[in-house]
Amino acid sequence: MPFVYNAWYVAMWSRNLDRSLVRRTVLGEDIVLYRKEDGDPAALRDLCPHRYLPLSLGRLKGDTVECGYHGMTFDCTGACVTIPVQESIPPNATVRSYPVSEKLGLVWIWMGDPALADASEIYDLPQYHQPEWGVGHGDALHVKANYLLLADNLTDPSHVSFVHPTTLGNAEHEEVPVEWVESENLVSTTRWSPSSDPIGFIKVFGNFSGKVDRWQIYHMHVPSIAIIDFGTAAAGAGAMEGNRDDCIQVFSCHFMTPETESSTFDYWLHVRNFGVDDDSVGDGISEQFRIAFAEDKIILEAIQTEEERHGGAGGRVGLELDGAAGMFRHKVSRRVRDEKTVEA
Repeated sequence: MPFVYNAWYVAMWSRNLDRSLVRRTVLGEDIVLYRKEDGDPAALRDLCPHRYLPLSLGRLKGDTVECGYHGMTFDCTGACVTIPVQESIPPNATVRSYPVSEKLGLVWIWMGDPALADASEIYDLPQYHQPEWGVGHGDALHVKANYLLLADNLTDPSHVSFVHPTTLGNAEHEEVPVEWVESENLVSTTRWSPSSDPIGFIKVFGNFSGKVDRWQIYHMHVPSIAIIDFGTAAAGAGAMEGNRDDCIQVFSCHFMTPETESSTFDYWLHVRNFGVDDDSVGDGISEQFRIAFAEDKIILEAIQTEEERHGGAGGRVGLELDGAAGMFRHKVSRRVRDEKTVEA
């Protein structure tokens, strides 16, 4: 499926961007990113229009990028400002520049029509900024699979019983049903496991002596942002009625950026309501997630391989639990179609 272009995607972690030239591939396009002297990020197409040397192999000079082959120099708007061997600058001596911004410790890039880029529309999680919540910045998991396979996975709470039996699920929850609802650019999937045994994650971080009520709420935003609200409270304590006063709650945030049609970067972080000032708690959560996400990676890359092998031969069986994933793919298809209609 083609990409949605008029959207904000994560290009990299803010912590990894400095006064050097960094190459990233987003939606199949090669980008060079760097920080300007005032600290703001900048992004250009990573291709000199002269001999096609990637600009990332050049040099950063002030806020401009000098090509490493013949010294053509481009400012952060993409305009060529210097050609050492001649005074005149050809009118087509430009490279594309991209709107960029920072939020949630991430560098975001707009790949579509720059006139439509509005940084205020970048996803934000209120709890990330609140002192009673702790934040753990994770990794950039590279998955050799189409981003919609990751989206399928993150509209499906039922898979955790089978893929993550030691961390995020267990066999007791295999038969628990899933419900989902949709709005314009969102599909939300909910799964409650009342009066059940704690999963491995909760055994590590919780202190529950008996049965618990557990929830998983997967919010999948078009085109590729997943916010997973999951938590646990003592059975019968009112969590199912909305009482979260005495519980363990985590928001697991996944910002998935298609690299190519068959590879994706999942930039993930988590926000928690316990051990807020204890960095070791955040580190421990990250280690649990690394185990689980590595398990997802194996599954999704294997599916990608088989999809490429079998193509559109058909024969796959649909299940009721596929409803949320199917609806999300429909919403992405509609966004792609709307963009093409506007372009036409």
